[in-house]
Formats: sequence, C-alpha cells, structure tokens
Amino acid sequence: MESAKRFIRSSAIYFAGNVLTKIISFFLLPIYTARIATGEMGYYDTSVSYLNILVPVICMEIWSAIMRYIYDFEDEEGKYKAVFNGLVMFTGSVVLYTLLFGALKLFTDISFLLFIYLYGLFTMLLNVYSYSSRALGYTTVFAVSGIIGSLVNSLSNIVMILCFGMTVDSLYLAMIIGFAVQIGIMESRVRLLSKLRFSLFDGAMIRSMVKFSLPLCLNSACFWFLSGYNRVAVTHVLGLEANGLYAAAGKFAYALTLVSICFNMAWQELSYSHGNDADRSELYSTAANYYIKFIAVGSILFLPAIQLVFPFFIRGNYGGCFSLIPLYILATGVSIFSIFQGNIFVAEKKTGTIFVATVSAAACNVASFHLLVGSIGVQAANVALLLGFTVNVVILNIMLKKTVHIRVDIPFLLGSLVLFAAASWVYMTNLTWLNLLFAAAVCAISLFVFRDLIKLAAGAIGRKLKK
Repeated sequence: MESAKRFIRSSAIYFAGNVLTKIISFFLLPIYTARIATGEMGYYDTSVSYLNILVPVICMEIWSAIMRYIYDFEDEEGKYKAVFNGLVMFTGSVVLYTLLFGALKLFTDISFLLFIYLYGLFTMLLNVYSYSSRALGYTTVFAVSGIIGSLVNSLSNIVMILCFGMTVDSLYLAMIIGFAVQIGIMESRVRLLSKLRFSLFDGAMIRSMVKFSLPLCLNSACFWFLSGYNRVAVTHVLGLEANGLYAAAGKFAYALTLVSICFNMAWQELSYSHGNDADRSELYSTAANYYIKFIAVGSILFLPAIQLVFPFFIRGNYGGCFSLIPLYILATGVSIFSIFQGNIFVAEKKTGTIFVATVSAAACNVASFHLLVGSIGVQAANVALLLGFTVNVVILNIMLKKTVHIRVDIPFLLGSLVLFAAASWVYMTNLTWLNLLFAAAVCAISLFVFRDLIKLAAGAIGRKLKK
C-alpha cells in the first residue's frame, strides 16, 4: 500500500511537471503546420533523431547510473558522491561531443549546426540535472522547472514564428531556451554544484559506473535503430516531405508518450528503491499488469479523440498523416511497455541483459522497413516499428522470467488488441458520431477494468471525509 501511495504521488507530480505543460506545445501544432514547410519539419525531425543516438552514446547514459547509484546510499555524502563521480565521466563526454562538432564544422556544411550542437549539449545537462534532482528527492522542484521551462519554450516559439517570421530555426532555439531555464531553476534550488567537492572522488565507483553504463550505452545505440532509425530512413528513401508527414503523425503519438512519462518516472524511482527487496517479483507483476491496462485503454481512447481534433490541428499539406496515426499509436504503446520492462533490468543492475533483446528488435525493425517501404511507403515505418518493439517485449519478458517471475494477464492483452483493431476501423471511417459512440463504450468498459482502483480511491476519500 505504501508503495502504491508513493507511486501515485510521484506520478501526479510528474504529470503536472511534464504532461500538462508539454500539452501546451502540442497546441502549437496548427502554427507549425501552417508556417513551417513539410521539408523543414522533416529536416528538424531528422536532426533531432540523430541527436537521440549521439547524446546517450557519448554520455554513456551516465544520468541513469547516477540515479541508480544514489539509491544505494542513505546518507547525503554517499548520494553526492554518486553525483560527483558521475559528473567526472560526464565532463569527458562533453569534451568529446564538442570536438566532434568542431570536426563537423571544419569538414561539412550542415545547416543550423550551432543550434544542433547547443540542443544536444543542453539535452545532456538537462538529463543529468533531472535524474539527479529526482533521485535526491527534489521531485517538486523538477516538476516546477518543467512547467516553467515548457511555458518558456512555447511562448518563445509563438513570438519567434508569429512576430519575427522565423520557421524551423525557432524550433531549435525555443527548445534550447526552455532547457536552459529548466536547468537554471533546478540548480537554484538543488544547488548541485555547490555541494560537490574533489574529496568525493572515488575511482572504484567510477569503474563500477562505467561497467554499469557501458551496456546502457551500447543498448542506446541499438535502441536508436529500433526507435529513431525509421525517421532517418524515411528521409533518405522517400524524402524530407514524407518525413514531415511522419513527424506530424508522431506528434499525436507523442501525446500518448507524454502521459506515460509521468508513470515511467515514478516507476523508475519505485523499482530502483526496491531493487534489493526479496519480494520484488510481486511488485513487478502488479505494476506490469496495471501498466498494460493503462496503456491499452489510453491507446484505444486516443484514436477517437484524435479524429475529433485532427481538422483543428493539421493545416496545409499535412493532411496525409491521418492514416499513419493508428499504427503509430499502437507501436508507441508497445514501446512504452518495453521501456517499463527495461527499467526492471536497470533496477536489478543487469543492464547487459537487455542488449540481446534490443539488437534483435533493431534488426527486425530495419529489415522490415526496407522490405516493406517499396510497397506501402511511409506506413512501412509504423509496421516495422511495431514489429521491432513486439520482438523486444517478447524477448525481455522471457529474460525477466529467468530473473524475477512476472505474471502477465495474457487474456486482457489479447482482448485489448481486438478492441484496438475495432477502434482503428472506427477512426478510419472519419465519422465523428461513430467515434464518440465508440469512446463512450470504451469508457464504460474502463470502469469495469479499473473497478478495484475505483473502490480503493472511493474508500480512501470516504475515510478522509469521516475524519
């Protein structure tokens, strides 16, 4: 019960700090699609996709190591020792990153190279501050910084696009400004730099962190071929305009990802803190099945919601992304669960185990895309993504049973897939009344699915009212 309360409390904080505010940026989609050409959107999306592999590989996912090692200590000095030694590794990564971009400046002619460099640099810094702040107990500070940073990002975009006539360059610059504000707020409250000192240096801990992080680094490289490769492949095979449509469809799928982020962050803290408990298998099983239920219901309800708002958000030449959305949503739902599974292995400090699953899934994704793109075009990216993450989830589940026994509700999972197929058909009819009717039916089903949680919440509210 205490773990459930902690999970719900953390999820609520992260929901306020991440989801509510980043939804604001989603409402900028009409401005983006009206003012930014599909080719420019495709270029931005492709460059960010490259950063998504470069940043975690160069930094060796050190922020995950910092967070996990902080939970090994009860005293403040031990916690900051984990932060300091992680930052020693991080400093070397920043130097390597800067040298790489210096070489790109000398030998290539990449558009917006400075903006891309700063985007990646501030992404690294934000990850370090975010993971450290959360592990040190400053979850509210993290949430507030996310709120303010997202608002600054959104307002900066509006001003730069509508007042100064900027286009794709505003997307880079607004994100950089938002990241900088968020980092500044966390440093002003957590005061990370002022609490670090050279006496905390521990060579043995650094070696242990490298051993922990190296598999995560390799896994991130392979994971990019599972989650990010398709964007680059669409650009090279079908062109920037096609990737612009794929990126627009991804904005709707990202809304589902945003909702999952708050649960994922809370799950990271909960699983990491219970990584040494003897009865953790029961915790993992309960959490896994609730996670599946939330993902399934959320994915199904997203489709009628998107059909309703689509005409208001999509302008210009972006209408072709409508048919891409259902499979993108399904693939995103499967990917969310795979991340949940991966966090269990990190909690168990068995980061090398997930590498095999990621390599297999990435190979499936890349091969499927190139086999299908000639016949179904951009939709091949979604099919390949779905197949790849499905392979990842299946392999991770097999490996988990060898580590900790987890029971998954297979009948509910299969029933959810049938219901999602029905939701996709209703969505593609583009009939608003039918989508609303279907959504009402799913909401009624959801009341039954979550009846135990509803009873629990009602009982808690009743006890408080009696007091």
